Amino acid sequence: MIKALLKITLFLSLTCAAGAWVGLRYIETWATTEIPVIGGVNGEVLVELRPGLPLKSLASQLETKNLISDQRLFWFWMRKNGDYPNLQAGTYIFKDTVSPAIIRQKMRDGDVYIPLVLQIVIPEGFTLKLLKNRLATKNVGKIPELNRLTTDRKFIRGLGIDAPTLEGFTYPATYSFDKMPTAEDFLRKTVKTFFEKLPDGYEDQVKRLGLTMLQAVTFASLIEMETMREEEKPLIAEVIWSRLKKGEPLGIDAALIYGIPDYDGDIRSRDLKDAKNPYNTRLHRGLPPTPIGAVSRSSLEAVLKPTSHGYYYYMLDSVDHSRHVFSKTLSEHNALVQKFLKAGKPTTMRRTFD
Repeated sequence: MIKALLKITLFLSLTCAAGAWVGLRYIETWATTEIPVIGGVNGEVLVELRPGLPLKSLASQLETKNLISDQRLFWFWMRKNGDYPNLQAGTYIFKDTVSPAIIRQKMRDGDVYIPLVLQIVIPEGFTLKLLKNRLATKNVGKIPELNRLTTDRKFIRGLGIDAPTLEGFTYPATYSFDKMPTAEDFLRKTVKTFFEKLPDGYEDQVKRLGLTMLQAVTFASLIEMETMREEEKPLIAEVIWSRLKKGEPLGIDAALIYGIPDYDGDIRSRDLKDAKNPYNTRLHRGLPPTPIGAVSRSSLEAVLKPTSHGYYYYMLDSVDHSRHVFSKTLSEHNALVQKFLKAGKPTTMRRTFD
């Protein structure tokens, strides 16, 4: 009889233990299973964890906002792990998919949501003139202040730049701020990003090629404005290098346009003959005096790594006006020009900005 009772007790204990193990396995699986975030604004749900908020209240809030399926399981799981005191108060944002484990980790890390007060995009090729207008529109300084800062030699030198303006050194990227920056703050951040994106040892490498840093950035800005295709950048660089080495005019109209104060979309005969325009690379040999827009890392790298096909000319493709065709001789180039003229004028030839 006693042996029978012992067997029954042992059986019940094992059964309970097995049930508890299965239950814990279920809860752990539930806690790591991601579900889609539903509702909120633009598919984003905010959760506020106030100081001293009871665990049950947090669990209830999470279930109400469809971030967990069962507040009781969440309460039990958090109590079992003893993690709740380690969570940091604040407002948290959840989007895409979420799980109890993701919620816990985010709150343990204190990855709180800080709303943006400003976001400004600098596209590739964006000029200082366009940037200053954009900043003024967003109340990041006024035009007189921006004009002063971007040409202030002391300010520019303090940023590690030896150039007459900041043209070319405001890196193209999306800049986000959780508190309103001053004009100086913004410009410092863009230049800091420029140097962070600069290829390692860049200044020494261009120096070995016979260029100053300003000249290298100017070179890169020509590449940036001449093509929007990454694969063409080393090809454009080859043509520019070939012409520089032979002392021939570069003939880059993007530079010419940059030097026309009232450019309205058309290059006129008087513009082509204007020797007073220092950016007229049809007349003046060598690189323009400054960059002509913001440059990407790939354009900077292209200066260092031109192709070596023997190309000396390029022009827009007669069929696909988003790309260029390259040639080695003047006769080949002239034949391509005739083909282009027969095909008709392209609808758009240059980079545009919103």
